[in-house]
Amino acid sequence: MIRHVSVAAALMALCGPAMAQPAAHDAYLRSTPETVLRGSISATRTPVLRITSGQTVRIDTVSHGGLTSDPVAYFAQAGITADEILQDVKDIAAASTGEGWRGHVLTGPIYVEGAEPGDMLEIRVVDLENRVPYGVNSPGTGGVVPGLLTEQVQKILKFDLERQVALFSPEIEVPLIPFLGIMAVAPDPAIGVVGSRAPGIFGGNMDLKRLTVGSTLYLPVFNPGALFYTGDAHAAQGDGEVSGNAIEASLTGTLQFIVHKGKGADMPAPFAEDAANYYVMGLDEDLDDAMRKSVENTVAFLEAHAGISKADAYSISSIAVDFAVAEAVDGVEIIYGTVPKKLFLKPAPYWTE
Repeated sequence: MIRHVSVAAALMALCGPAMAQPAAHDAYLRSTPETVLRGSISATRTPVLRITSGQTVRIDTVSHGGLTSDPVAYFAQAGITADEILQDVKDIAAASTGEGWRGHVLTGPIYVEGAEPGDMLEIRVVDLENRVPYGVNSPGTGGVVPGLLTEQVQKILKFDLERQVALFSPEIEVPLIPFLGIMAVAPDPAIGVVGSRAPGIFGGNMDLKRLTVGSTLYLPVFNPGALFYTGDAHAAQGDGEVSGNAIEASLTGTLQFIVHKGKGADMPAPFAEDAANYYVMGLDEDLDDAMRKSVENTVAFLEAHAGISKADAYSISSIAVDFAVAEAVDGVEIIYGTVPKKLFLKPAPYWTE
C-alpha cells in the first residue's frame, strides 16, 4: 500500500485558503525570471532547487493570464493599480521577449534527491494561497466549440477573499476552489522537452480540479531527481474547462514530495486521491479513447486494490464509479474515474505515516 500522512493534517490543510500564516515548509521557491520557464517542460534545464524526499516546499506561481508585454496597462482595464500587480509579473514580463502568448509560466524544476527513473513521485497538496485578489478568464474562438465566439474576450475577475468567491457579475458569484493546473515531472530524456499545453504520462497540463488542498498526485519518474515543475494555477474551474480557460490566477502552493522506489515503472497514467476518493485517469487525443483508457485503468486499479476479479472490477466501475472530463481542450484530453473510498470496508488510512 502507498504510505500517507494524518487525516487530522488533511483536515487542517483544507483550511489553507483562510490561514493567516503560511503552512510549515522546509524551503521557499519564488517565481522570478531565473526560476520560471515559459511554455515548456524540460529534462535539460538546471534545477532551481534541490530537496530530499519527505520535504515540503512553498512555491510561488505566476499566471499567464494578463502577462502581456505591459501587464500594468492590461490590469488597469479593471481598475487594478500598478502596486496591486505582483512584482514577479512585472519582472517576468520585462524579461520576456516578444508580445502576447508565450505559454504557461512554470516554476522549476525542483530536484528531489534519490528519485530515479522507475520510481514514483508522490506530491501532497498541503496548502494553496491566492497571491492577489483577482484572476483572468479569456474565452475565445477555440475550446470545445470552435467558432462559438468570433473573438477573444478578456474578463478580469475580482475576488472576495473573505468569502472565497469570484465576483463574476452583480448576480453571479463563483466559489473559489484553487488548484495547480500543471504539476509535472520532466519527460523521458529521449524526448527532452515537451510543450506545456498537452498533458502526458509525466503529468503536465492536466487541469484536474480535484487536485486542490488535501489531495495527492502520483507521477512516474523519468529523470534523476524527477525535475518537478508547477504553474498554470487556477482559482476555480469546471470539469472540462470547455472554453479553454479557467479563472487563471497566481497562487502559492505548499507541496510535500515523497519518493517511492521502483513504484513508477508500470504506471499507465498519473493518478490521484484525496480523503474521500481515488481518481484514475485516462489520456488520449481522442475523448472516446481517453474514456476507454480511464475505464481500463480503473478496472486494473480495482483488481489490484481490492483483490477482485476483472469482471467484478468492471461491474463496480459501472455501478459505483463516476467518470468525468477533467479537460477536453488541450490536445490530449483527460477522463478520470472517481472511485469512492467508502466502497471499501477497510479503507487505507490517508496521510498517515
